[in-house]
Amino acid sequence: MYNPVWHDPKLLKLWMLCLLEASHKEHEQLVGRQIVKLEPGEFVTGRFALAEAYNSGMKKNEKVNERTLWRWMKTLEDGDFLTIKSTTKYSVISIKNWNLYQPSDQPVSNKRPANVHQVSTNNNGNNGNNENKKDTTTTTENSVQLFEKLLCRLSPNQMAILYKWQDDFGGQADIVNEAITIADNKNKRYFGFVEYLLKEWSNNKLDSLDRVRAYEQEKFNKQTNVRPFARKGRSIFEQGEESKRRQGALKPQTSEQLERIKKMEEGLPY
Repeated sequence: MYNPVWHDPKLLKLWMLCLLEASHKEHEQLVGRQIVKLEPGEFVTGRFALAEAYNSGMKKNEKVNERTLWRWMKTLEDGDFLTIKSTTKYSVISIKNWNLYQPSDQPVSNKRPANVHQVSTNNNGNNGNNENKKDTTTTTENSVQLFEKLLCRLSPNQMAILYKWQDDFGGQADIVNEAITIADNKNKRYFGFVEYLLKEWSNNKLDSLDRVRAYEQEKFNKQTNVRPFARKGRSIFEQGEESKRRQGALKPQTSEQLERIKKMEEGLPY
């Protein structure tokens, strides 16, 4: 699946900056003399503030001007990564599917991403008794955090690639997490092995966690059912005894034979 963010390092950096700037909880922020209420996944910025944050630490000839950056922000908005609500003094940026980029212990909003599944069980023993109704929510752990917890640190580009793989599997973070878990179990603690597994599953059109696990189990069964190569014929002991018999047969039996061999050796050129 093609997406301009994954193929443009500068645009990817801007997207990473937005994820880092976004608020993790609901709070109020003072902007000038106005109080702005922010939800999780939102932050306040403007052209010049955004350019200052983006260009921090960069060489002068590598800096990007504020107009270009804001045009890139519009590209992210067009790509359905975020929304922009602008006023005459500031803009509120809202990350779409914010929970997708957060660990499982973050609050879950009403707009659930594809990797969040809700299971509700109701006890109707007493009609009208709300205490008998239970609502449990299970979430899939964030793939980036799981990778860094089990394997190693990721670069921003590798983080983006993991999220792209998650998109390619229809938002199923549990499939990406399965590849990370397998890498941990096999002690393959590097990004390339995880991506190797994801490519293999994608090429085989494995579109669910159950199909992935069945595929890996089949691979394991094939590997464990391979019998070691067995040599045919006599044992090593039998071969040794035969070698001794042959050597004994080659030994000269008489003094005439010994003398003949000695003369043959003296006539050799070396």
